[in-house]
Amino acid sequence: AAGLDEQSKSALFTQLLSHIYQRTFAYVQTKGPSECTQVIKAFFEVTQRYLLFCPDALCQCPELPSLFSLGTACLTECQGEIDSTRSALVFLTQFIGWKSIHLPATKVRVLRNYSSTIDNLLLQHGETITKSCIGGISGGAPQILWPSLSECLFAIMLHIISESPSGEPNAVLESWLRSAMTNNSLLNNSQNITSEIGTSTIQILCDLARQGLKSKPKAKMVMIDFGKIAKGETTPEALQAYSIT
Repeated sequence: AAGLDEQSKSALFTQLLSHIYQRTFAYVQTKGPSECTQVIKAFFEVTQRYLLFCPDALCQCPELPSLFSLGTACLTECQGEIDSTRSALVFLTQFIGWKSIHLPATKVRVLRNYSSTIDNLLLQHGETITKSCIGGISGGAPQILWPSLSECLFAIMLHIISESPSGEPNAVLESWLRSAMTNNSLLNNSQNITSEIGTSTIQILCDLARQGLKSKPKAKMVMIDFGKIAKGETTPEALQAYSIT
């Protein structure tokens, strides 16, 4: 890429990412995600670096919608394998929550120019990702993944609430959360999550998301306690501390 201007470099990196994705997707489709977790891990580590260092090449990639869809699918299709699932989560969390990561002003401007593309991808896949995050914490994923699942869920909530004119959860977000809390896979994972616990958890998380990025550590604690309630390791009273603070 030496001697090329920035636009030409970006186009070159876009072509490279497109090729990498096509080869990766063909391999994953043949083997199945759970049989090629190291390939998936490596691929989403690459896409995360694209996001941080050349977001214009990432956002211009024709395969971006399919790439995002693959990341969403890997949250469940990797069957809880830690490294691959975490790698997909990190990419999705940072891509959705791009406003919250520390980037140079030039990179922020690029992502702002593609904000409608990011919003559309979230609208298409947000409910599935929300279900995967809540379902994983309720027992569908290893406990070591709970912090990453919590961060991804909170990134979705924070992004949608920050975009809302009233600064409130909109009907779409509330629908996703309610659907996740009543999803059959969650109910199959744990008999300890009642509708009251689900409603209370949603309310606490929405209250925290309204407070912005500073509340992320507490939101993660809420979801960790939610997971412990699902496993029967603590009682629902653990959520009361968040309701009154």
